[in-house]
Amino acid sequence: MLTKENGFSLPINFRFPELPKYFFTFISLFIILIAIYSNSFYGEWHFDDFANIVDNPYIQIKSFSWPEIKHCIYGLDQERVSRPLSYFSFALNYKFGGMEVFGFHVVNFIIHYLAAIFLFLFIYNTLKLPLLRDKYKNIAYPIALLATFFWAINPVFVTSVTYIVQRMASMAGLFYIMSMYLYLKGRTSEKPSLSIIFFILSLLAGLASVLSKENAAMLPLSILLFDLFLIQGITKENIKKFAKILFSSLLLILIIGLIYTGWFSNAFEGYEIRDFSMMQRLLTEPRVILFYLSLLFYPISSRLTLLYDVDFSRSLFQPWTTIPSILLILFIISFALYIARKRPLISFCIIFYFLNHLIEGSVFCLELIFEHRNYLPAMLLFVPIAEFIVYVLDYFSYKKIVQFIVALGIVIILVGEGDITYSRNKIVSDDFLLWFDNINKSSGLSRPHSNLGRIYYNYNEKTKALQEYEKAMLLNKFGSKEAMAIQEYNLGLFYFEEMKDSLAMNYYKKSSEVITEYIQNYIQIAKIKLRQNKIKEAQIIIKDKLKKYPHNPRLLESYSFIVLKDGKIDEAQYFARKCLAQDQNSLLALEIMAETCRIKHNYAGSISYWKSVRSLSPQNAFANLALIELYSKTKNTEMLNQEIRLLLYSQGSLKLSEYIKQLTRDEKLIVYLPEIDNYLLITGKCYKFD
Repeated sequence: MLTKENGFSLPINFRFPELPKYFFTFISLFIILIAIYSNSFYGEWHFDDFANIVDNPYIQIKSFSWPEIKHCIYGLDQERVSRPLSYFSFALNYKFGGMEVFGFHVVNFIIHYLAAIFLFLFIYNTLKLPLLRDKYKNIAYPIALLATFFWAINPVFVTSVTYIVQRMASMAGLFYIMSMYLYLKGRTSEKPSLSIIFFILSLLAGLASVLSKENAAMLPLSILLFDLFLIQGITKENIKKFAKILFSSLLLILIIGLIYTGWFSNAFEGYEIRDFSMMQRLLTEPRVILFYLSLLFYPISSRLTLLYDVDFSRSLFQPWTTIPSILLILFIISFALYIARKRPLISFCIIFYFLNHLIEGSVFCLELIFEHRNYLPAMLLFVPIAEFIVYVLDYFSYKKIVQFIVALGIVIILVGEGDITYSRNKIVSDDFLLWFDNINKSSGLSRPHSNLGRIYYNYNEKTKALQEYEKAMLLNKFGSKEAMAIQEYNLGLFYFEEMKDSLAMNYYKKSSEVITEYIQNYIQIAKIKLRQNKIKEAQIIIKDKLKKYPHNPRLLESYSFIVLKDGKIDEAQYFARKCLAQDQNSLLALEIMAETCRIKHNYAGSISYWKSVRSLSPQNAFANLALIELYSKTKNTEMLNQEIRLLLYSQGSLKLSEYIKQLTRDEKLIVYLPEIDNYLLITGKCYKFD
């Protein structure tokens, strides 16, 4: 019979009684998590992945030199240190595996697994504290195990694990709970020297958490509350001591937060481009946080998506659920404080949830809702649930059939959640399925249509792409002016490719008025100027941005191309080299280096650079044509014949002249411009040779 007297354990004796518990937990967690996340390891890039990883040259490091690491940890804006550990972890992934998604997903999975391990260790050891030992000593293990499993397999956290960029949230969660566990070990260690070591490690883990994501700034307060509620105990004397320390802790959090975000001007800026004000966000977040709770306890597939269509609160009465939501949260927190002396564990778990939603659920100018924001706050949320389940099992210890039914119910819930997580991973792993699913669940939002349009555009389904883009603009529900400006950029890109420059220019200008530092707008405007043969105007546009962002590889390669078109070969080489120093995989910079070498009759150098282009873009038609000319000049007959065979395959049924005309229809934006007559002569000779 399973009872709390036997710790709900099987009647087997072990020499080291704790070892089997740890072994079973670690192994079972790994097996179950690897099973439900097994279909995520080749998941595609999504949404913010592109800006933060794929198109972020600063994480694409070639060495561990300080200049490269400095650029990496300064984030996207390069103005101040920004989530340095998260960005550095992306850089490590890139250094050892390039842009292969598998390596990124493996690291994300390991982080989630370790977070689950440390969560178990923290809960299990917390339940053995002197203040809780008498009540929980025989049921500490099943509570810790159940609570950890409920958290670890919850489908809500798929976006924290499978959505690569949200490693930021999971890393912060891992180091946060690690810090709390190490603090616990330091407080309970009988050896002073060992306590000091644990406290130092706790401090380092806490620092790592804050350097992964800013919402971990609440860690000092969480530790203080943990110490008061579950170690010292809630008495008048302890509350007085806590109040004295609390002020200095809050001041420290405030100072660190303001330094990290760039003081008040940066901490609260951005509302001018949002669809909502600071007050409207404050009124909306209670509804969002209660919705999070409903998702965590009822996470069925039909309720889960990436972008949620949330109507923000315009006042206390619009929508009507605003006041009830605020009152309900105040009631829950008040209830938690009321039971703090008698039920400190439950009280702390409730307060921990709301406390750790405080940063992302308050005045800071962030999106209203994202699932991954629950990763850290929900870590202890299932402890009271697990305690209740164990209580029910114990209460019905005299009825074996009831125990069996309850146990079966737990298994069904866990298997069901695991199945939903697995199914959700299948959707989140595929970029098209993700946005198609998002449109089905939040059809009134603009951004899912915008992103689906981008996918159609990348697959050359231009009609479908334009339909989605126009639908996004018609709905006009982007959540922010910035998101709308990105869509305007996408439309500009669409019309630019269609050679409709006046329409494209109009959208680029509209976009740049909102997001003034979105560099791609200016690069595209410069390209239009080049099409119009206004080289000097294009040069001024890019040069102006280079003054502010002298190390940006996209600006460097663009400026290099402009001066090449202006006939300044040495200057073009100089800026192309500077670009390659920042981004060794810049196709444009490599093509410019190849072309400048060819112009200078350095054919060996040109061949080498075109081969580098080929290694990054195997089907690159210009590399093929350029190498034909270069091998002809260097009389390398064997390689020439190989390239001509590739040319014959590439041109298909088209005549050579038609094929080259098709490639060079936008000749002012091409680095290497092949001469048709030259190729007719070269290939004619080779046909005779064959």
